[in-house]
Amino acid sequence: MSEKLDTIHIQMDLAEAKKNTASLELLEIWRSQVIAARIYKAENNIPDAPSEVELAIADIETTVAKAEERKEIIEDTFSNTKVHKSKVKEDDQNQLSMF
Repeated sequence: MSEKLDTIHIQMDLAEAKKNTASLELLEIWRSQVIAARIYKAENNIPDAPSEVELAIADIETTVAKAEERKEIIEDTFSNTKVHKSKVKEDDQNQLSMF
């Protein structure tokens, strides 16, 4: 961030020396946007460096894999529950036929 701000400040100095107020106003907006973006990034842990992006992707892949495992477990559990319910209904019908 400091490199970007340094570049903006140098450009602002040049614009001020040339008395170019339009450029100076634009550079001030750019400066405030850079600062706001960095604050937002820091507050929300948003990766921007390649190593940070790779770590974020690895975390996402891990989360997706765990979610798929959980989904399979839940589906197996529900499929087993449905089998047990149908057996109970059959048993109930068999018991009623006895009377």
